[in-house]
Amino acid sequence: MREIYADIGDFMIYSLLPVDRVDVTVLVDNYTDLLMVEEIPLISRPILSYGKTLFAEHGLSFLIKIYSGGKTCTVLMDAGSTETALAQNAEILGINLDEISDIAISHGHFDHIGGLFFVLRQSSCRIPVHMHPAAFSMRRKRRPDGTYTVLPSLSQDEVTHAGGILSLSQKPSLLLDKKLLLTGEIERTTSFEQGSPVLEAMEDGAFVRDPFRDDQSLILHLRDKGLIIISGCAHAGIINSALYARKITGIDNIHAIMGGFHLSGPYFKRIIPDTISALQELNPEHIIPMHCTGWEAQVEISRALPGAFALSTVGTTFHFGRE
Repeated sequence: MREIYADIGDFMIYSLLPVDRVDVTVLVDNYTDLLMVEEIPLISRPILSYGKTLFAEHGLSFLIKIYSGGKTCTVLMDAGSTETALAQNAEILGINLDEISDIAISHGHFDHIGGLFFVLRQSSCRIPVHMHPAAFSMRRKRRPDGTYTVLPSLSQDEVTHAGGILSLSQKPSLLLDKKLLLTGEIERTTSFEQGSPVLEAMEDGAFVRDPFRDDQSLILHLRDKGLIIISGCAHAGIINSALYARKITGIDNIHAIMGGFHLSGPYFKRIIPDTISALQELNPEHIIPMHCTGWEAQVEISRALPGAFALSTVGTTFHFGRE
């Protein structure tokens, strides 16, 4: 079977195969609350013995288990800000990082790559690391006083020396025998998702406003339910990400949208209403905002879509397709 089954105009539809179940465990996120212990079909919260805790930090990491045809695949998406949080949380939750077959990095910011080398060192074999080539760009942030701070970055050699097998693509990539689709560079179509005015990247020898070419999401197709879209920070815009996921899969129904929506801070506060209106039109069954979404946006999303909203906490597992 060919990976691409339709070429429509100037884009292609990718044959993403349906899977039976997806479990997404939040290894790293900005918020922890060990008093939340509910167990419902969608959500399992950890119940820890006295004296044990989970670390929260400004970062994001998911352990994704995909069940299909009696087989299970385990993928890591992003690796938080520090190996300390990722390692501690994985140990407390009883997660064997050596089960990871592939790693996907949503973009090259430090809060998504900090624990990458730790995970690669823990593995008994070399692991494919799927990234956009622009994830290795030099980046900086402009401070309010007009000066700049340089953001930490990776090099390709560092990833390979740590045990990663680099898989670089600007375009969508079908992984795990077509059970998972990595979007590659996301098409920008909304009028209100314009990115940050204070983040810059090196292109052709000069710093420019960061276009975040490397920002990408993971897409799964839950059988009989629709798409599960998992973003890192959605620097391309969470609505752009969802619209592009529908476009390249040819599947309109969205079962779940989760991850960082990047609506925190004074600049992005103004696009919260437009984002919520667009989410209401997309009408996913589940919305799980995390990380850089911000408290104000999470509250507004929970009010506008109370039946779909779910709160993320470190250690939570979200079960899609579990009866």
